[in-house]
This record gives sequence, C-alpha cells and structure tokens, in this order.
Amino acid sequence: MKDYSEVFGFDELKEHIHKIILSGQIAHAALLVGDEGSGKRTIAKRFARTLLCETVEKKLEEKTAKPEDIEPCDQCHSCLQAISGNNPDIIIIDRLEGQRSISVDEIREKLIDDISVKPYASKYKVYIVVGAEHMTVEAQNAILKTLEEPPEYAVIFLLTNTEKLILPTVISRCEVINIPAMPDEMVEQYFETHFGDDPDVTQEDIRFAEAFADGKIGRGSITFTNPDFKKLKKDALEVLVNIEDLTLNELMGYVRKADYYSELGIDYFFDIMLLWYRDLLLFESTRDANGLLFKEYLKEISRQAQTLSYEGIDNITTAINNARERLHANVSFDLVMELLFLTISDNMKG
Repeated sequence: MKDYSEVFGFDELKEHIHKIILSGQIAHAALLVGDEGSGKRTIAKRFARTLLCETVEKKLEEKTAKPEDIEPCDQCHSCLQAISGNNPDIIIIDRLEGQRSISVDEIREKLIDDISVKPYASKYKVYIVVGAEHMTVEAQNAILKTLEEPPEYAVIFLLTNTEKLILPTVISRCEVINIPAMPDEMVEQYFETHFGDDPDVTQEDIRFAEAFADGKIGRGSITFTNPDFKKLKKDALEVLVNIEDLTLNELMGYVRKADYYSELGIDYFFDIMLLWYRDLLLFESTRDANGLLFKEYLKEISRQAQTLSYEGIDNITTAINNARERLHANVSFDLVMELLFLTISDNMKG
C-alpha cells in the first residue's frame, strides 16, 4: 500500500486534500485520527509528497492546476527522495526503539528546535508525528507554542489512534481529520486483488484478514505480510484451543511472549481472542461451520461451545475488552492477564 491513490475508498478525503492544496489554504497543524492500520501514515506521507512535488508546485504557480493535477508526479527530485525515504524536508518522528513513549527531549530535538531551520529545497517542511498519543504530557505541552505559531513553511501532522490521550489544548490548535473505516466489500476486494493470486493464500486467509481488518486495510494486510503476526496468531490459537488444560503459569508464558512480537503487542492477541469467541457464539447459535473463521478447529470449537453459555461468552468478551482498557491505563500486566484467564476459566466451568 504505497499511497492512498492505491487504496479503495477515501474519495471524499482525497477530494478534500486536493481542494486544500489547490486553494493554498493549508492548515499548519492537523490531527489525523483513526484506528491502527486505518491509513493515517500513508495519507500523511502522500500529502507531504504532494505538497513538495516540483511538478505540482509549478502548476500551482502557473495557476494551471486542476483538482485532478494535485497528485505527486513520482518523477521529480523531491518525489524520488520522498519515495526512498530520504527527503530532508519530510521529518518522521516516532517512538525510539524500545521506548513506550515519545519524550519531551525527542520532540524538542526533532521538531521544536528543528522547525526554525528553513526547508532545504522545497516550499514546505513537513513533520509527521507517528503515534502522537504516545507523547508524554510534557512533550505535548512543549509543542503547544509551535502548533500555535509555526513558520509559514511548516506543516505538522499528528497521527493518533485516539483523541482521548491528546491534550484538549493540542487538539484545539489542529484541524482534526477523522480517517473512516472502509466497507467490508471494499476491504475484501483489496485483499483479493493484492493477495488472491498468491498460491499460499487461501480463501479462508482472505476471510480472516477481512474480519481482522475491521474496515482498515493496513491492519488486515499484516496478516499476509508480517511474519511476527503469523507467530502471534499461532501462539494465540495454541492458548485458545488448549485453554482448559493449560496452567495459569503456562498461559502467562504465552502472553508475555506475545507482548514482544515486534510492534504488534498484546492488543492483536486480544483481537484474535475476540474472533475466536465470535466463532464460538456463531457456532453455538447456528451449529453451522460455514461461517467460521477458524474452521480447521471445528472440533475444539464444538467442544468449547458445549461448556460455554451465551452469557459465559459475553462475560469473556467483556473481560477481554476490560483487560485491554486496563493495560492502556498502565495497570500491572501480570495482574490484568491473570484476572482475564481466571474469568475465562470460571465461565468455562459454567
């Protein structure tokens, strides 16, 4: 997924971006809000490439540009630098490796202090803060003045999964752009087009990716492309299939490992769990295996469906969502996960 022109959907958003660039009324600070894998980074980088494209700039200066011309040419020096990730006027700010937050020192060094340096070769200088919700409170407070009074050439994108962790004072200084989820049929079409010809990809793989994507193509694509996700899925299913027979220590061993799979973390482990219990609920309601995402585990699903009531499945899915919220609130990992597994165990006993 190189850029948003290759993604199905986003037509209204693309039209909005084209009109902004054509009018020259570009907000100097924007907050892009969307779930993980919704395309925030793709859209921000594409916006930056378009702003810095020499061909687009020339047409704007000559006043010959039409909305359909507001696309990077992918051939000028600026575009080629951006494609290779080496455009000095596009600065990406993300958490440092091994860090759970973006510190005030990182924000000062890479944005606040750097922004006074004029663009090297372009009319604009674009900053993209990935995972802005991970900025510490100190970092968010430090950026306020820069957001309020940026240089004319500066454009700052803050990308976040949720507005809840962004200070109201930061939000008030940004244009807020919400990234919508895509309809399931568009997501399925994308996966069929991009992965359907792979002999190693089955229709079951595509159905799972569509369900896992939840309207977000980037999120679903990792099920095909990310080796860490495949390991995570394997371990999650190992837990789910054998959950009645594993000790609490064995269960904790699996989830501690899951939390260190690249950038995927425990959230995706939870998401696979929720899809498993979705299958259990579906099978218990219909006794039909055709709609299951995990058909290869029909025997295990049937066995667990016999020991779980509708109320028990609802209690477990509620407990999974509660565990996610508690971990995001920095409650002890071990405490949260032990409570979750005890809840699952209690409900499986009826």
